[in-house]
Amino acid sequence: MKMEIIPGIGAIPDDTGDTVVTVGMFDGVHRGHQKIIHIAHEKARERGLRCVVFTFDRHPLEVLKPGRHPKLLSSSAQKLRLLEEHDVDMVLMAHFDEEFSVVSAEAFVEELLAGSLHAREVVLGENFRFGKGGEGDVSFLADAGKRFGMVTTPVPLLRDDGEVISSTLIRRMIERGEVEEAGKLLGWDYMIEGVVVRGDARGRRMGFPTANIEVHDNRCIPANGVYAGEAHLEHRVLPAVSYVGSVPTFVHGGEAKRRVEVHIPGWEEDLYDHFMGITFHARLRGEESFPDVASLVEQIGKDVEKARELQDGEPPG
Repeated sequence: MKMEIIPGIGAIPDDTGDTVVTVGMFDGVHRGHQKIIHIAHEKARERGLRCVVFTFDRHPLEVLKPGRHPKLLSSSAQKLRLLEEHDVDMVLMAHFDEEFSVVSAEAFVEELLAGSLHAREVVLGENFRFGKGGEGDVSFLADAGKRFGMVTTPVPLLRDDGEVISSTLIRRMIERGEVEEAGKLLGWDYMIEGVVVRGDARGRRMGFPTANIEVHDNRCIPANGVYAGEAHLEHRVLPAVSYVGSVPTFVHGGEAKRRVEVHIPGWEEDLYDHFMGITFHARLRGEESFPDVASLVEQIGKDVEKARELQDGEPPG
């Protein structure tokens, strides 16, 4: 059955029926999230009910602490695709705004979980908080839910090598360029998406044409450097080498804007205005400045070869 997407609380259908619900931002849908969703899915199947993920279209801190909110690991579209991979029946993509931010924990339980979603069981991470100011927690939900015949199932946080898997930890890894480690915690190679825009065509003149990806400002971008990964273009997945940085070999003096450029070996077609996803499998090197163009071209050739070896499963030289 195809996953149903509900675009906001006001769009929840009256005939939803009883459900098993899990609630959270689920940014990146990492392995810790996957554990919670899996348990909710199993509980729903045991009860013969639909499994519902209640999530948000933006990070709550964008409203609560504007300017101090974290960069996101997944766009809303990516999050929906990831959730569909885990056999979720329904996703409620609620709009988090100032009005939602002042909903009390009591109203959240009574009006949304019990009322609109007819939740018979709610599965949550053990540290989940909700309601105005984070006043509600798992214990509050367990007590309040009893009035509506609603069971609360807390899920212990998943750990990797003793450390809790969290979106915050994964963001730090990505921002340090530790994309392989981040991928292990995510359960998928980190990906950013965007439209291919016109650049300065410098790569083409050097024999390594690149696509410049315009990425939303609120996405978590890996540390400056060169990465092996893949380009996801429509229904094709192609080996790729990506560069994140500010082209220090060519830009001197003032600080240049960071860019994401992608080279797809062997690709010749025009990619302007195409929507592309780029995965980051491994960091090949950090950002460097070269004395001349010839030295840069030589290094790019080595980067492409090293990426090919990784793609083929060969040990890099």
